[in-house]
Amino acid sequence: MIVAVHQPNYIPWIGFFDKMDQVDQFVILDMVQHSKMSVTHRNSIKSPSGSLLLSVPLKNKGMPIHELQIRNDEDWLAKHWKSITYNYSRSKHWEMYAPFFQQIYESTWTSLSDLNMSLILLIRDILHIETAIVYESELKAESGLGSTRIVNICSHLGAMIYLSGNGARSYNNELEFRERSIKLVYQQFNHPVYAQQWGAFISHLSIIDMIFNHGPQSIEIIRAARKLDIRSEALYG
Repeated sequence: MIVAVHQPNYIPWIGFFDKMDQVDQFVILDMVQHSKMSVTHRNSIKSPSGSLLLSVPLKNKGMPIHELQIRNDEDWLAKHWKSITYNYSRSKHWEMYAPFFQQIYESTWTSLSDLNMSLILLIRDILHIETAIVYESELKAESGLGSTRIVNICSHLGAMIYLSGNGARSYNNELEFRERSIKLVYQQFNHPVYAQQWGAFISHLSIIDMIFNHGPQSIEIIRAARKLDIRSEALYG
């Protein structure tokens, strides 16, 4: 059993789905506190002038993610969809996927977590990723801070392997994982360079940039960019 954990970000970047595609259960860390620097409520797409940040306005920012409420006193949904349409309507796979995203952007959302998960689940289906999604808020796992929280989630789910993002190296307590018989493996994601519109390549955009430009080939581009097979490394490395 391989498990990964991640916050439910807004139209996430490619690495989010690379991690999801490599595990058996992908835990949505929706009870962690939202931070000002988080991309939980914002992400970037590509425009003729470069990277364009799309940000969801929030009523309350210093709360657990599953309690974050969207501020709807401005028509931000229409603005986001207009920006996405303007910048991708001429892309090769726009017609194939735009109606599914449009349905989400034409709905009414009050919960950031609900909005983000609708987009995440849609993208998971587009990429044909079959990984099971688990919500931290629905688990009966022990709580904790930092890597203790992650170790408790992994133990609760019976995980033998935890796939961690590289950004967590600074706070992962490897001893905790070993003491609970959980093998800690770090994601080795080599960001692919792929054909985009609007000039020179820009990395770390929302995955919708890849989807509208490459459609069904997107998941194969992601898989081809991996530096190693996580299952082989976890079992034999």
